[in-house]
Amino acid sequence: MCAFPALYAGHQSTSLSALMYNDSITLGLSDNPDDLRSYGSEISFSHSSGWDVYSSLFGITYRDRGDDPSDEDGGRYDEFLLQGGYQFHFDISENDPEMILNITPFAGITFVGNLRLDVVQNFVHDFFSIERVSLDYDITEAIVTPHVGTKVVFTYAEPAPWFSRSQLVFRSESDVVHAVSFVSKASTSISVGQRTTSLYTIMLGLGYSWAHAYAGGETHERVTMSETGVTAFLQGHFGVFAFSYTWFLDRLQGFGGLGVSINFDDSQEWDGNDVQLSLGMIAPQAMTATSLRYTLVNDIGVSVTNMYKMIPLSDNGRRREIISLWLLNGDYEFSYWDFGWMRPFAQLGAGVKGYLIMKDAEDSSIDSNGRVREMSELRFVANANAGVRFFPDGRFEYQGVAYGLEVSFGVMFNDTTNLISELKLAERWLPYMRIGVTASMRL
Repeated sequence: MCAFPALYAGHQSTSLSALMYNDSITLGLSDNPDDLRSYGSEISFSHSSGWDVYSSLFGITYRDRGDDPSDEDGGRYDEFLLQGGYQFHFDISENDPEMILNITPFAGITFVGNLRLDVVQNFVHDFFSIERVSLDYDITEAIVTPHVGTKVVFTYAEPAPWFSRSQLVFRSESDVVHAVSFVSKASTSISVGQRTTSLYTIMLGLGYSWAHAYAGGETHERVTMSETGVTAFLQGHFGVFAFSYTWFLDRLQGFGGLGVSINFDDSQEWDGNDVQLSLGMIAPQAMTATSLRYTLVNDIGVSVTNMYKMIPLSDNGRRREIISLWLLNGDYEFSYWDFGWMRPFAQLGAGVKGYLIMKDAEDSSIDSNGRVREMSELRFVANANAGVRFFPDGRFEYQGVAYGLEVSFGVMFNDTTNLISELKLAERWLPYMRIGVTASMRL
């Protein structure tokens, strides 16, 4: 048996991350039920000494409509967690390939009850003209209980063959946590991805999560049921942008977060653009759009684009249409028209467009989230657009990442053969404008 020395400092950077979560962040892959663990936030701070601090705040609801879809019963509660932990770091192999084992025991406090997050939820719903969520708190007396747990992460990394400072990464993770007399949770996962020093990490994985409620009423029981099962996830960060999305594969339910991640130790200089992330909106369709572009050679690049939107169709039964597009694009940047602060480009792409309609089940007991699929269609889509990328020259740079803007105009062709007339954004030709924030860096 081999023994690996525990290293107590210097193996994690001092960093701060904060993410806002909502079940409307779906990438178009899952339903937006506006229920269960519906919205919230996380803040985490890691110090180079090995200490970690984490807190989260979530609003949780359960809309039990029973036999009458117009009668919304059920309940809600708010959940606040605060915990601290210490990372024990073991270097199995410091050379290529790099193999690391991190074990982080932690302890903290779980608080559940009424923190008035219902006011926040309904304020947002009123602002976006969405039906209010009128549910009573079913945890009438606050529950404050200690919790303990452990996170174990094994990481295998080797140099990416086509980039000078990037690694291909395999990661295995297991988490266990127990809040006394309230809930036990466990999860395990494997993921693969790419990382570039502290600037860029993207991981795609599969896992299984389990949760069991000991107290807290029906809402708490339902949310633990909904968070038990096989999951897929996409997570990482790009410069200061952080993202996380988890998809529960057996019930078309997802939960995503967007935020910021700041590293205080790793200072680097921008020296070119091999990869670019774009986060923006499509107008007038008001779709969220995300693109990841890799430079192939000189001015030629290839990118993957996701666009999605949820459209309420009816308050009765909460019928909602979820639209998603996935495009593979090729583009050309006109460097001979480069003004330093502005570079024109043109792009062509093709992919698929998905239409999904979800509604409340007549019998809410058939599933933990009480939702069923009414219709699902997949169609071919093509895309052409042209525009400009502002500030690609690194004049707005932070720790090795250049930030800028992207504006383009284009048109999408949609295959609308035999689509039902009720669907939105189902026209054969859709002109649009896209505006987004970009982050670019060298790999």
